[in-house]
Amino acid sequence: MPFKLLLIDSLVWTILFFVLVVLAVLTQHAITKSVSYVVRGPVKAAPALFLAVLSWYLQGPPLLALSFLLCACGDILLDISKATFPRAFEFGAGVFAGALICLSLAYLDKPLEGRPLILLSLSNIVIALFVCLWVVPKIKRSLRVAAVCYLGILVVSNVIASTSLVPVFLGSTLWLMSDLSIGLGRHISGSPANGLTNLGLYDLGLYFIALGFLNS
Repeated sequence: MPFKLLLIDSLVWTILFFVLVVLAVLTQHAITKSVSYVVRGPVKAAPALFLAVLSWYLQGPPLLALSFLLCACGDILLDISKATFPRAFEFGAGVFAGALICLSLAYLDKPLEGRPLILLSLSNIVIALFVCLWVVPKIKRSLRVAAVCYLGILVVSNVIASTSLVPVFLGSTLWLMSDLSIGLGRHISGSPANGLTNLGLYDLGLYFIALGFLNS
C-alpha cells in the first residue's frame, strides 16, 4: 500500500504548503503574540485554506474542499481572545466537528479493499478514552457534554478513516493526536503539549488527508 509523499507529484506545491505551515506554527510562538490577530489568524489558517483552494482547483471531492475550508474557519476562531469573542473556542470546535463529518462522508468514497487498517484504530480509541477520562473532569460542567460529543465525532471519524487509504488514516490519526494534545494542554497543568506541536501535527494531518484524495 505505497503512496507518494509529494502533493499531486509536485515539489513546488509541496514546498509551498510546508512554508505556509511554518508560518502558521510561528503564530503560536510567543514572539508573534504582539502581532494583531487580524494578521495572525489568516496566517494560521493559510495551510487549510491552501488545501481547500487546491482541492477545488483540481476538482477533488466537494466535501473535501468544504472540510478544508471549515478547518480554515476553525483555525481562526480557536485563537480569538475571550475578551473579543467569549465563545470563539466553542464555536471553533463546532466548525471543526462539521469538518470532521464532511471528511468522514468523503472517506466512505475512498474504501480500501479488505479494510486492513481498521484494527489500528483500536489503539487510537484506547488512547482517546484514556485522555477523555483524565481531561473531562477538568472541563467546566456546562461544556462537558459538548466536549464528549466532539471527541466522539473525532474518534468515529478516525475509525471511518481506517477503512480508507493509508495516508487518509495517517492524517486522521495525526489530527486526533493533535486535538487530544490540545485537551491536555488546556486542562492538565504541567502538560508538555503546546501550540507549536499541536498545530504542526494537525497541519501535517491535513496534508496526508489531501495526499490520499488528490494523489489517487
